Amino acid sequence: MPTEAVALIPEPAPAPTLEAVPDLPAEITIAAIAAGVTSALVNAWDAIRARHKDVPEAVISMATGGRASAVELAHFAPRRWKLREGDDVHHEVFVTAESLADGAAKVFGYLLHEATHAANENRGVNDCSASQYHNKEFRKMAEAMGLVQRPDVSDKWKKKYGFAGTELGEEAAETYAKEIAALDKAMHATRTPDIFATRSRGGGSSKGGGTTEDGDTADAGGDEEVPTEKKKEDRNYVRAVCQCTPPAVIRVSPKTLERRNIMCGDCMENFATESA
Repeated sequence: MPTEAVALIPEPAPAPTLEAVPDLPAEITIAAIAAGVTSALVNAWDAIRARHKDVPEAVISMATGGRASAVELAHFAPRRWKLREGDDVHHEVFVTAESLADGAAKVFGYLLHEATHAANENRGVNDCSASQYHNKEFRKMAEAMGLVQRPDVSDKWKKKYGFAGTELGEEAAETYAKEIAALDKAMHATRTPDIFATRSRGGGSSKGGGTTEDGDTADAGGDEEVPTEKKKEDRNYVRAVCQCTPPAVIRVSPKTLERRNIMCGDCMENFATESA
């Protein structure tokens, strides 16, 4: 009796389940997410320097800002990095991972804000007070960079912080469209803020974006700390010295000296009490 070949048709595969977070493209690994963003920030900084010769080289980094990210989006800190070979020191520009949630255009605006501080530092121009008031010198350079003041900033806030609340202007957004697009492509994830994290140490003395609430600090990356409770600061200042010869002397509250690393820009050593 002749036999007949029977074709077996497999059952159709079930539809794939939807993932809450889609897989990244094959060329991007989870471990490389932060590296990709940092690389895009470096390229963005180089693009800014190509158009503004006063903007110096800087070490560009991106990581969590900890609890300080509630008010800090980025910072510029002069002469924070020292090469292992030789005595050359370089500035630092830091962007918080939490700020990525604002989108590539705003993050680029934060970077341009820090470039403004960097350019003024390079020119020997003081553009920001210790209380984070961004003065007319900052405004002059910021406008030349293509920054504008955000329309949501109140008059009271401007009186306290000056031109600190900046954002990317339309012309600058068009000029840097390629870099912004590259940054957006690299931003595969954002970081959840550490609302209940322990206190983190601040970095630079200048800031980049920020809130417009009257009680908040001006913008991102300075040495302002997000307080957990209000308590009276110890105003019994002590003398602190660096390692220069002769040493520079500052007077500072013990509590501030305990929670901050205050570095001398000449010897690159932290100030410490004379008895230490």
